[in-house]
Amino acid sequence: MMIRAPYDARAVANLLLDTAAERGLDVTQLLLNKVIYFAHGWFLSRFNAPLIKQEFEAWELGPVVKVLRDEFRQFERRPITTRAFRLDILSGRREIVEPHFSTEDKQFILDIFRSYYQYGAWKLSEMTHEKNSPWDKIWNSRSPIGRLALRIKNEEIKAHFDGLGGRLHLS
Repeated sequence: MMIRAPYDARAVANLLLDTAAERGLDVTQLLLNKVIYFAHGWFLSRFNAPLIKQEFEAWELGPVVKVLRDEFRQFERRPITTRAFRLDILSGRREIVEPHFSTEDKQFILDIFRSYYQYGAWKLSEMTHEKNSPWDKIWNSRSPIGRLALRIKNEEIKAHFDGLGGRLHLS
């Protein structure tokens, strides 16, 4: 069975955290949210479909997936050393969100990780703050926009990444 996007953001996070651990790399909340944002944006642009099910919200340091923030908040600015869980409502237990992806989607996510990890969390945050980015349009809006939790719409993310003119260069 081939699984295709959209995926739970926690599954994407766990794939990235597992990959980072295998390579001896540290991943913070900030870095994790930004790499997933760039993967989601490029996925929308390239495949006209969302990578993750959850929406991004405009927070002070850039786009954030709240479920990831909630899951890893205890780490603050320290490297994440656990994996993301979800509550199984039938059993009442928390279980790890397993990262099951199609081969193509997994490779795409890992290529984005490899390309964007090198910039570091703070540079990625700056990149999400560029003028007229989806985050900028919401965070710096002078008029009330009436969006619950300052959600960033996939259409806006896609349009932004489409406007980058295919500048995705995976290293």
